[in-house]
Amino acid sequence: MNGLPLLNILIFVPIVAGIVLALAPQASKVAQVIGSIVSIGMLVLCGALTKTFIGGGDDFQYRTYANWIPTIGANYFVGVDSVAVWMMLLTAFLTLIAVLISKPAERSNQFFGLLLCLEGTLFGVFSSLDLLLFYTFFELSLIPVALMILGWGSGQKGKSALRYVGVLFAGSLLMLVGITVVGNQAAHHTGQPDLNLLHLQQFVKEGLWANSWPLQSLAFWGFMIAFLVKSPVVPMHRWLADTYEDAPIGAIVAGVVLKVGTFGMFRFVLPLFPDACRAYAPIIVGIGVVGIVYGGILAAIQKNPGRLMAFSTVSHVGYILIGLFSLNHYGMMGAAFQQVNHGIAAAAVFVLLSFLYDRTSVRSLDGLGGLKKTMPIFSTLFLVAMLTNLGLPFTSGFVGEILALLGAFTAGHAGVNGLTPIFAYIATGGAVLSAGYMLYMYQRMFYGKRAEGSEPLRDLNPREMLIGTVFAVIILVLGILPMTMLRSLEPRVQTIQAMTEAQKPAEIIVAKPTNPDLMALKSQTEEPR
Repeated sequence: MNGLPLLNILIFVPIVAGIVLALAPQASKVAQVIGSIVSIGMLVLCGALTKTFIGGGDDFQYRTYANWIPTIGANYFVGVDSVAVWMMLLTAFLTLIAVLISKPAERSNQFFGLLLCLEGTLFGVFSSLDLLLFYTFFELSLIPVALMILGWGSGQKGKSALRYVGVLFAGSLLMLVGITVVGNQAAHHTGQPDLNLLHLQQFVKEGLWANSWPLQSLAFWGFMIAFLVKSPVVPMHRWLADTYEDAPIGAIVAGVVLKVGTFGMFRFVLPLFPDACRAYAPIIVGIGVVGIVYGGILAAIQKNPGRLMAFSTVSHVGYILIGLFSLNHYGMMGAAFQQVNHGIAAAAVFVLLSFLYDRTSVRSLDGLGGLKKTMPIFSTLFLVAMLTNLGLPFTSGFVGEILALLGAFTAGHAGVNGLTPIFAYIATGGAVLSAGYMLYMYQRMFYGKRAEGSEPLRDLNPREMLIGTVFAVIILVLGILPMTMLRSLEPRVQTIQAMTEAQKPAEIIVAKPTNPDLMALKSQTEEPR
């Protein structure tokens, strides 16, 4: 299977199918059936990709290479490592769930077509090994979400769509500046432009940034700001709550779209800017800690469950940041695990809330109450989703958070890269906030007083029960058997960690006008594996 252009199929089949479906005549049931068939096919292929991926290695596999814009060193180059494989499997799973639970009132062919286009562009994001190609898919992924908010959203959907596109596009322009800096630096290093990630990683080992600290710092912040906005973190989180509340695809936004930011840090920032990562680690970890506390406080005062989960996401992204920029094994493993786990955990809550919203127009905790008596199955499944979001042991949420905190404590007590244990202590306090607002939401919804005159709500039907149970099983399996994922993530995490470590002077090769190893390296990357 390694010889098949599997990644090309995953990227372009959903995009082409989505465009054809969007342009086809209106037919609601047929559109959902087609969307389901394509989504199931993509999930099966991603499952095969995960199963056949060599978990014991850290190399990029399933590579496809083709010339694109050689004058600026940009090529169509895709491949996946273990981190990308799990993100693609998460994307395929949540896309299928979104197709199954969505009920657009009109133009369903366009809705499901845009949803498939979003899936394809996200596959492109997670598999791109060329900086410009990644930027292209990164930008393209904004369009389907904005159009779905605009066409099928609720509330102030026009304002939400405009803010979503405007804020994220502005942030990504800074990444384009960073790409330009990296490309120019590579041209000075080898005599020709190059945006190939594997080449650039090798150039960094050879001293790409030697005597170029200002340029490395500029490129680092160009990428980081774009990813921090996408994640999002405080104070660049203002677009998130409206998007969660108004978007018709909350599960996809919560589960995958936001993780593009933290994934980009794994894929590009850590390998390409190791000196800047070490120098600015206290700032990034500090931003993560502020997000944990501030997001938790904002979540605790919300009356709308959707907005509560939005600010909860700001808090949970903070754990990914502190784990990632602890720059040690525990923290980076926790960050890699947590970005997949939070995708499942947050999506589980949004999917279950969508089942509730199908039965009532109430969106406030004040109008919900006493659901435990009339919806016992719903309350049980919601309990599992809630417990993993607050990080209870034996749920998947505990694994990522405890590893991230352990990494922060280890780095802080060792005093490496200017980190202190104060960051970890404050972040641990944020976990208490998380427990508080999640338990508060659950108590109000299921044991609170019912609104006067409200009709009893029916419990989940078999289809809804099956979807909710699948989420619960995944949460418990990853919580009880976390090595299912951690074992495959570890080799790649170890490689990325090694890239961020300071090299000894003897290990640095002085940059030369030409690189005699470049052609040999290209021969490795240009042939599909």
